[in-house]
Amino acid sequence: MQEPQEATDTTPTRSADNGLGATLLRAAWLAILLGFAMEALLLLFAAGFGIVPGLGSTVSDLAGKVTWSTLVCAGLALGTAASKARAPLMGLLGLLAAPLAFHASRALQQGVAKTLEEVAAGASIGNQTLIFLALFKAVEYGCLGVIIGWVGRRSWGGMLAHAAAGLTVGIFFGSAIVSFTYWTAPEPLATPDLVSRSANEILFPVGCSLVLFAATAVGKRAES
Repeated sequence: MQEPQEATDTTPTRSADNGLGATLLRAAWLAILLGFAMEALLLLFAAGFGIVPGLGSTVSDLAGKVTWSTLVCAGLALGTAASKARAPLMGLLGLLAAPLAFHASRALQQGVAKTLEEVAAGASIGNQTLIFLALFKAVEYGCLGVIIGWVGRRSWGGMLAHAAAGLTVGIFFGSAIVSFTYWTAPEPLATPDLVSRSANEILFPVGCSLVLFAATAVGKRAES
């Protein structure tokens, strides 16, 4: 009589593991698409100013954005799937994932750029500035994780609520990051570069919030 009981006890664990893996997989694929979408959007902004980036610069930027997007969104998705989306856990994972993704995406971006004999954008930024930006992004995505975790447990926490949460975080932290980058840049930032950075910093949290919502919503529909 104990064997059926053991099988019954392991079923919820296996279902939880499968649900976690499926959610992370969905979040990873959506995050990769988000990286491509952000790069395409920034290319459109550049084209609006009559700027056509070279192939090497575009490939290195794309590699960095996809890496950043995948690591950050997957880290927050892990918090969404684990512990029934407890907000403090999501905040902690966002706090840890952001600096890791920041340095990984930058390293990959510069590695690709070097391979293509191009100079990665922002390569002249000093180490102290990089450390500050990594820490600031850790706080930003820690806050985003807490907010999304809280919104996701509300009855009204749908797609628009997630997008509004991401936009609020993006405007607040993005404005601070762009201002800091502007004042610490070794050379004055051109208007196209300033617009591109602002769009990236403000819109990416929105996209990441929607990735988390979509990954979770698809899982709920599959279970129902």
